[in-house]
Amino acid sequence: MMQIVTKKASTSAAIAARKTTVASRSANALPALNARRNLSTVSKRMNKDARSSSVVVQSKIDTDEIISTVTEKWDSVENKPQAIIYAGGAFVAIVIVNSIVGAINGLPLFPKIFELVGLGYSAWFTYKYLLFKSSRAELLADIEELKAKVLNSGE
Repeated sequence: MMQIVTKKASTSAAIAARKTTVASRSANALPALNARRNLSTVSKRMNKDARSSSVVVQSKIDTDEIISTVTEKWDSVENKPQAIIYAGGAFVAIVIVNSIVGAINGLPLFPKIFELVGLGYSAWFTYKYLLFKSSRAELLADIEELKAKVLNSGE
């Protein structure tokens, strides 16, 4: 019987000690909680002030013009089902290529090799086309020639 009483006494003492610890923690937490509330109130006020004094920036993109251009292009398409099939096929091809590249990227050595190839190609392209003025002019001429071929191929 004596042991049971002492266990009860030690348990109640431990519970009382926990209560005082929790009470002191919550008392210490109240100023921090109040500081957080004050900080959030200040930040809300600053956001309201910033919103009220902010300048609305207008975009140079005219969405109405884009929509009208797209609808004109779609109306000019003669074989709409074929265009939809081509678009669907392109989407499926992109998904398949993405999964293949993702699988290859999962192999241990290939990501570093791809990175080196990309870095090498970027350095070569910069040296070949962007470094000197004459080569930049050549690149622009090639781009204009390609644009002419693409735009005139449909006519």
